Amino acid sequence: MTRVRWVIGNWKQNLLRGPAEALAKRMVAEIPNQLLEADHRLRIGIAPTFLALDAVSPWTRPSGPLWLCAQDIAAQDQGAFTGEIGPEMLAEAGVKCAIIGHSERRNHYREPDILVGAKLHHALKAGFTCVLCVGEPLDVRNQNRHESYVISQLSNAFHQLENELCSERLIIAYEPVWAIGTGKTATPSQASAMHRTIRAWLLERFGPAGGDRSILYGGSVKPANAATLMAAGDIDGFLVGGASLDASKFLDIVHAAANG
Repeated sequence: MTRVRWVIGNWKQNLLRGPAEALAKRMVAEIPNQLLEADHRLRIGIAPTFLALDAVSPWTRPSGPLWLCAQDIAAQDQGAFTGEIGPEMLAEAGVKCAIIGHSERRNHYREPDILVGAKLHHALKAGFTCVLCVGEPLDVRNQNRHESYVISQLSNAFHQLENELCSERLIIAYEPVWAIGTGKTATPSQASAMHRTIRAWLLERFGPAGGDRSILYGGSVKPANAATLMAAGDIDGFLVGGASLDASKFLDIVHAAANG
């Protein structure tokens, strides 16, 4: 089975509604039509703030490859959970995909693996496509414990995940924490090596279905390094931070993923 390639722009806490809509509109206008065809192997996603979802939604295609994504998702649908937004609410806003376990959620808000796993399980059961983020801090990389660290994140997140939920709706994003927003990027060999490690673990955990899952790279992805990263092999696309706030840069990364 040919793995699906993805490029997802995580806009983080940036852009009010007007600028967010303008950016989405420009992206749609400049993405080549062939990349927006439903049968193309590349899918493109944008993840604005929650308050800009409705402004951006008209420029996405619910039945096509231009997806509206959420930057986070609750581990429950509704109830006494102040500030949370659940799958049903996001689906009503046109969201099809959610980013889960981003390092900024884990580090700034102390989200533990057990909560990340609960969000993942609930969102997959609700029919969402989920981008599970994993990645090691610099001290772990320097101690040569990066592989065991990432495998531990995966193991904890998938502890009670049913095998049938390991479908193409499950995506992994490897984002070394030391490369997020720092300007540093894992070398192509570092990134592809970790992707191979993740894929081998998924294959062992889920069988053949695990080996077919898309694994993205994130961490200071830019037009200047996207093609080189793709050429290293084992990388199925990108989760893009700062560069996704610039339409030209983001579309250059999209082209690198499409042609890599």
